[in-house]
Amino acid sequence: MTARPGENILLYCDCKQSVGVFVVWYRNSSHENTPSLVLNTQSFSASEKRFPHIKLLKNFTFDSYDLLIVHATNSDEGLYYCGTVETKVEKDINKNIWSKTIYQYSNITTMITLGKYYFLIK
Repeated sequence: MTARPGENILLYCDCKQSVGVFVVWYRNSSHENTPSLVLNTQSFSASEKRFPHIKLLKNFTFDSYDLLIVHATNSDEGLYYCGTVETKVEKDINKNIWSKTIYQYSNITTMITLGKYYFLIK
């Protein structure tokens, strides 16, 4: 997907959130000074202050969260995809208890690149 700087970009997620299963958005960037990004719906309110131009929008039709980038900049370029994370607690036959984290990933990936504005001056 190519967008212009300043445009809004909406990305859809095909992963469902349910009890104990949370949607997570990822961005892998090839920019040298831009780190990877992980946004978990379980703890997103803490990330909102760090990323005020990124919004997670509840998609009630699909029980998911879509990602809205408001006024995109070059630092928003990268490969985006969503997934789910779930922590399960299990007990074996010896009554040992442990937890494991299960990650599942979307079937959709979107590469975002930003073009430049060109003006024709006469």
